[in-house]
Amino acid sequence: MPPDSELHKRIQGHLSALSPKQQQLARLVLDEPAFVALVSAQALAERVGASAATVVRFCQALDYEGYPDLQAAIRDELPFFRTPLQRAEQLRSLQPGEDLVQRVFEQDLHNLERTRESLNVATFERAVEALCRADRVLVVGAGLSSAPALFFGHSLRVLGFHAQAILAGGIPFALELARLGPESVYVGISLWRYVRETVEGMHRAREQGVHTIAITDSLVSPLTELADETFVAVTDSVAQSRSPTALIALLDAFIAAISFQRPDQVVASLRQVDEIYRTSGLVIDSWSQGRDQA
Repeated sequence: MPPDSELHKRIQGHLSALSPKQQQLARLVLDEPAFVALVSAQALAERVGASAATVVRFCQALDYEGYPDLQAAIRDELPFFRTPLQRAEQLRSLQPGEDLVQRVFEQDLHNLERTRESLNVATFERAVEALCRADRVLVVGAGLSSAPALFFGHSLRVLGFHAQAILAGGIPFALELARLGPESVYVGISLWRYVRETVEGMHRAREQGVHTIAITDSLVSPLTELADETFVAVTDSVAQSRSPTALIALLDAFIAAISFQRPDQVVASLRQVDEIYRTSGLVIDSWSQGRDQA
């Protein structure tokens, strides 16, 4: 369920008043709307280990009279969204070729536009300032979020910042967390299903007084409760997985903004990196040069 939908906004507005079980129901509604629209209150309750009465109270907490009204609200928006299973089943009915490719590109363009529209400029600028003044930046992402985390961490290092990307937990993660302080920034990147270590790492960082930034796909992601700033990227996909296109574009916007904030540092760092690349022979400046060396 995208952040600009009416149901998403309603859940966001009531989230802080919901009980833990009701918050689990809220996340299930946003992540699997088709499932909620079709199953009974008892079946929905069993998914989160609650009772049917809890489902009814959850609906009433969102200002619906009961569960049928919540299901009706979901069905009103359901044609625009499909569960991963439904998307996979839809793909089976398509013929290979331009139709599928066109749908993929159109979906990503739609994701980019909705992500741009939902971006709060003031919140974005606060996060950029925090990143620019940070003594350390720890970027954490696992699973589908690992590639965006690696991209962002590497980009920050190239720009001259003390940044590290962590793609898995364990001792290396614990050591990096221990080095963070009040002048540091923890960037947690996590998409549904949310990785526990990314969330718990942000909780630990917050306890240490670290500035926290969440980059996720829902305002009811567990990261949002722990973040000083939260950014939501729309990840709807024609395929069964999530699309990271808008998420990468959001990170690219951060990189561009940081470059404008610290032009002297960025130019000096890029000049140094370029010199190291050239003198070490790590990269091929041209295809003809690469063939000559071979």
